[in-house]
Amino acid sequence: MKYFFPFLITVFTSMSCRPKPIDIDVKPAAEKLVICSQIVPNSIMVVGLTRSFSPLDPGGNQDTMPASFLNRILVPNAIVTVTHPGGTDTLYMLTPGLYASVNVLLENYGTYIVHAKDPSTGETVSATTELLPQEHFDSIQPFKRLVGNDTAAFIHYELTDFPSSEDYYVACYYRKSQDTSAFDINNYFSRGTNELNGFDLISDADFDQNGKLKRDQQLFGVGLTDTIACTIAHITQGYYEFLTAYKRSSSLFNQLSGEPINYPTNVQGGYGYFNAQIPDVRYFFLRNY
Repeated sequence: MKYFFPFLITVFTSMSCRPKPIDIDVKPAAEKLVICSQIVPNSIMVVGLTRSFSPLDPGGNQDTMPASFLNRILVPNAIVTVTHPGGTDTLYMLTPGLYASVNVLLENYGTYIVHAKDPSTGETVSATTELLPQEHFDSIQPFKRLVGNDTAAFIHYELTDFPSSEDYYVACYYRKSQDTSAFDINNYFSRGTNELNGFDLISDADFDQNGKLKRDQQLFGVGLTDTIACTIAHITQGYYEFLTAYKRSSSLFNQLSGEPINYPTNVQGGYGYFNAQIPDVRYFFLRNY
C-alpha cells in the first residue's frame, strides 16, 4: 500500500494537469462547380460537370456511389461550350453531368477553352488548356510472372520521348468491370465499366539519353483472365502537377467522385482540371497470355 498511494497521487496529478479539449470549428469550403474532361476514341470530347462535396461525405467514400449522392453532385441541363481552333461548339448532354461533342477540331498545340453554366444557380466556370501531339506506344505486351507464391499480371511497354524541351505523360491501366452502376467519364469498354487500377506519371527524366523508356509494370487488382485497357497520353505540365498531387495522396484519381479542393486547378471559379489529350489505347485479353 505504501507504494500504491504515491502512484495514485501521481496519476491524479497528471490528470489534473491535462489541458481541456479545444473545440475547433473548421468551416467547410464553399461548394463550387467541378470540371473534368477526356478525349475518347473516335475524337469525341467529353466534359464532366459536377458539384464539389466534403471529403467526409459518406456518399463519396463508398466503392459504389449511391444514386442519391450522384443526383446531388451531377449537374443536369448545363450550358457547356468549347472554343477551339475551328470555332465554338455547344456540347450536348449524354446524361446529367456528362456532356460531349463530336465537332471539336483537334489540332496539335491548339488552344481550347471550356465554359460551363449551371442554369439552376447561375454559377459559371471556365478553363483553358492546350492539345499536345499524341504519344504512341512503341510496343506494349502483357505477361505473367510469379511473385512470391502467386502469379501476377504485368505490362511491358516502350516509349519514345518527344524531342521538345519538356514533356510529360500519363500511363493508365483499366480493368473491365461488371459494375455498370458506376459513373465515369471514360468509354474504353462501355459507360460505367471502366475501373481504373493504376496510373504512372512520366517525365523527361525517366527516359534514357536516347529518349527511350522501357518499363515493366505490375497490374494490381487485375485477374489473370480479365480484359484490360492500357493508355498513354501526352499531357501538359499543369495536368502532370494535378495528377502528381493525387499520387502523393496515395489515391487513384477519379475526377468525378474525387474531392478536388486540395489539388491544383486551371478552372476559374471552380475546381478540377480541364485537359485535352488524345490517348493511345490498347486492349488485351489476359487469358490469351
